[in-house]
Amino acid sequence: MLNTWEWIRLCGFVAYFYFTVAVIFGLFRKSPTIKKQKNLLFQLHLSAGWLGLFALIAHALLLLIDQYQPYRLIEILIPFTSTYQTILSALGIFSFYVFLLVLITSDLWITKMNRKIWKSIHFLVLPAWVMSFVHGVFIGTDSSNPIVQLFYIVTGCSIVIACCIRIYGQNARKMA
Repeated sequence: MLNTWEWIRLCGFVAYFYFTVAVIFGLFRKSPTIKKQKNLLFQLHLSAGWLGLFALIAHALLLLIDQYQPYRLIEILIPFTSTYQTILSALGIFSFYVFLLVLITSDLWITKMNRKIWKSIHFLVLPAWVMSFVHGVFIGTDSSNPIVQLFYIVTGCSIVIACCIRIYGQNARKMA
């Protein structure tokens, strides 16, 4: 049976993984190199985003009941109020708010928003992903574990590769 801290880390890993998948599929979806599977990529992008949000909420709620390093609700909701790893905790909170904003504007407000504003908000997901990466790597008590390190290396490289493919595809389209 897992203890609370292990559940907290597991939910954090799952949220980070799903957000990574959502970002990758979002970047690939608009890539001209992948044309036939755009609808599938969109559904995977959307589903992974929401699953990531649910896992992230579980991650945060479990922090409230942890016996070793309990967080107060204010420390989960307001950046820089945590007594544990103040800056790294704040990065996690900021990334949560940005992911939430992106999901809400994409699913609930997209029809009411100017496309340019929506797109600007939507691309905030990249710095939010970087903040979640830094949060997980440096606040994680198991970040020295080689499997955990490999997880972060693979996901980080995957994001960089997806960004390069997206940029290459956009430049190729402009030149054509």
